[in-house]
Amino acid sequence: MNRDEMVRLIDALEGEVNNGGFDQFFYNSAGDETVKIIQALEAIGAMKAADIVKRAAGKFPGGMPPGDRFARQDVLLDKVSANADAFADLDQEFYAYPDDLSGLLARYSGE
Repeated sequence: MNRDEMVRLIDALEGEVNNGGFDQFFYNSAGDETVKIIQALEAIGAMKAADIVKRAAGKFPGGMPPGDRFARQDVLLDKVSANADAFADLDQEFYAYPDDLSGLLARYSGE
């Protein structure tokens, strides 16, 4: 995975979660790439952020959301967050930014 793809993936995660929490992230197309986003976070050393995303993904049956957006939306609405606060604690953990994502990306790419 190259730096541009990592930036795109991490930006998508941040944009969705900061806008509407993990519920919005998983509902929208950014959630299609949950596995790649976790890999990108781990590759740059953002282990705390990766752990938060893994725990959010772990709320889905089988421990990971479906890659297909519409299948994921069905599971999300029916089984995971029917009451819309299933991710509240994880949202707060993410908002605290336990990892300096932009700094880690810069270090990873040698900037």
